Amino acid sequence: MKLWKNGIFYQMPTEGERVSAVVTKNGQIHAVGEAADLERQFATEIAETIDLDGKVVFPGFVDAHIHLLWYGQALERLNLNQTTTKKEALSLIAERTKQLAPDEWLFVEGYDENKWSDEQCLISLADLDAVSQTNPILVRRIDYHSVSINSALKTHIVDFSENGFDGGGEIVRDKAGEFTGVLRDNATTLAIDAFPAATPAELRAWLEIAITDLWSKGVTGAHSEDLHYFTGFESTFAAFRNTVGADALPFRAHLLIHHAELAAFSDSEERFVSGDAFLELGAMKIFYDGTVGSRTALMSAGYADNKAEKGLQIHSDEAFEDLVKAARKAGLPVAIHILGDQAFANVIRTLRAYPPKAGQYDRLIHTPWLTEALIAEAEGLPVLFDIQPQFMASDLPWALDVLGENHPPLAFAWKSLLQAGFPLAGGSDAPIEVPNPFWGIHAAVTRTANADLDGVAYWSEQALTVFEAIQLYTKGAAFASYKKETRGQIAPGFVADFTILAEDPFQVKQARLRDMNVVMTVVNEQIVYQKEDAR
Repeated sequence: MKLWKNGIFYQMPTEGERVSAVVTKNGQIHAVGEAADLERQFATEIAETIDLDGKVVFPGFVDAHIHLLWYGQALERLNLNQTTTKKEALSLIAERTKQLAPDEWLFVEGYDENKWSDEQCLISLADLDAVSQTNPILVRRIDYHSVSINSALKTHIVDFSENGFDGGGEIVRDKAGEFTGVLRDNATTLAIDAFPAATPAELRAWLEIAITDLWSKGVTGAHSEDLHYFTGFESTFAAFRNTVGADALPFRAHLLIHHAELAAFSDSEERFVSGDAFLELGAMKIFYDGTVGSRTALMSAGYADNKAEKGLQIHSDEAFEDLVKAARKAGLPVAIHILGDQAFANVIRTLRAYPPKAGQYDRLIHTPWLTEALIAEAEGLPVLFDIQPQFMASDLPWALDVLGENHPPLAFAWKSLLQAGFPLAGGSDAPIEVPNPFWGIHAAVTRTANADLDGVAYWSEQALTVFEAIQLYTKGAAFASYKKETRGQIAPGFVADFTILAEDPFQVKQARLRDMNVVMTVVNEQIVYQKEDAR
């Protein structure tokens, strides 16, 4: 047994409920209370005592929406997410290209043209051809719904069609019909699939990079969707199996199943929420539309500069219905990427017609643009909302300019969803955002944008309390993984996963929530991260 004492342990079932000491055994919380009582009760069994010296402890924070392999890649690759001008971004690509062999391939991540002060437009074929005529180059936009390529890469795309793309994506052309270099949504795979497949060693390395970084941010587990984009269901799942676990990297991974991998899942011996303490499979993932940034979110009123441009519905009504029915036949709930209000309305209609089996609930992912009528339409359905508070901070106010004055009246309506009785789980969608839970908590509480963190609060009536925001990453994430009885709280029988802070987020000013300092992360009773100067 281990005794963890002299801490402020927020148990999280109700606000303010706390103890000062915890006893753990075999990766679980065995008892909670005051140190003197626990020392007396378990005197002969306590083998180790950890004095927390007044530090603040929460149930281990779980990022309920992330892409672990993509995040590991983003940390390893050239990443443009901090660039402030297009000129700077292209300069960094050029510098990296100079380090390559004349025909070596380059995959670049993370640019967001909305942050640029010179040209707020997507990187083009001409831009990248000016960098290199021989190195195949792909640059992926931060939302993962658009990529830009150069002519050297285009020549390697076997199925590239000058006539367009049929299947939930777009080969973007200018007014003269010339290819711009931009591929959107499903069409991005034309370029991405041209790159050499990842090796098992690379998959493992990316997972190790991602998990090690997440530990430093206090994250003890994640819900991720990785099983389609690399080497397929079986081999990618094997990489996870070989990487996470009590005797490997202690980390709780709950993996969604991309709809294209449903047959592979059905043919495997794996099953939905199998009971494995570190690695489980969850709902079937479906993309319904795209993003506002790529102008592919399905919006009822269209976009500011073109009301007729409604966005992109990735699957036809019939095809989407067939996917939902296939998931039900396989015994799975569905997890659906939804950005636009029209996408939400369409999805709800189908889910009402084809509900999941008893005890299951579907995930509605993102859902930033809603109305009161749409929320009412969803009431009574077995659904949870998988939200990313940081998107509000990153996307406002520019998304309002893109959508125009006819944007849906509710944006990031988290309070309304809670009041309607819906469970909420919080995530970052890293590598799109930085997977620091306290950046999400700050956004959920303050409702301010990254462009002016001390400025206007957008839809302030939708703000969550600090307790509600922290629950997104504890109790909410546990519910989303069907673990509400064993995760997300500090109580006997729950896993011994802790996120330990230097300060108490309930006692600091709201503006300082982004600055919370993680000093220790514990998974399965093991200290996996400890800040060197923590005292």
